[in-house]
Amino acid sequence: MIFSSIPNLLTVFRFFLVYPIVISILEENFHLTLFFFFLAGISDFLDGFLARKFLWESKFGKVFDPVSDKVLVIATLISLSLIGEINIYLTVFLLSRDLFIIVGVILSSLLLENYEIKPTFSGKFNSFVLMTFLGFVIIEVTFDFVPVGFLNFLMVALLSTSIYSVIEYLIYPGRKVISQIFF
Repeated sequence: MIFSSIPNLLTVFRFFLVYPIVISILEENFHLTLFFFFLAGISDFLDGFLARKFLWESKFGKVFDPVSDKVLVIATLISLSLIGEINIYLTVFLLSRDLFIIVGVILSSLLLENYEIKPTFSGKFNSFVLMTFLGFVIIEVTFDFVPVGFLNFLMVALLSTSIYSVIEYLIYPGRKVISQIFF
């Protein structure tokens, strides 16, 4: 059925929005950035909603949807850091967290029998907080009206959810991976 491919098309659409988002950030055309970022957010919501509501989930979507989200977030984060709108240390911390988890997932897949990659609530919540933070940074640079205290609150929430998600990952499957490597 042709309609069942709509979530995958939306995921691919979001992936291809990364380039115009990065270019518009680097050119400091923030109204355009906000428009593209909003489109990416809507496509993310719609693809997940449609896939769950109508059971249009696919192997492609299960793999490419999180990849598309991660590419979007990383590219936006790095671009905003390059123009000085996000602290570089925060960016390095967030990218280090992602790299740590990616290496952990690879090791878990190689070393643990029957390991299935499943997103955790803390990881999903962290992604939500990160997307929200990036969205409000873009709104701030576009319209200059988001209170600094609110952005700082989002940054603290982002740091907290990042640390918690790493701790949760270290508990499982991290302990098992470490025991496979060292014991």
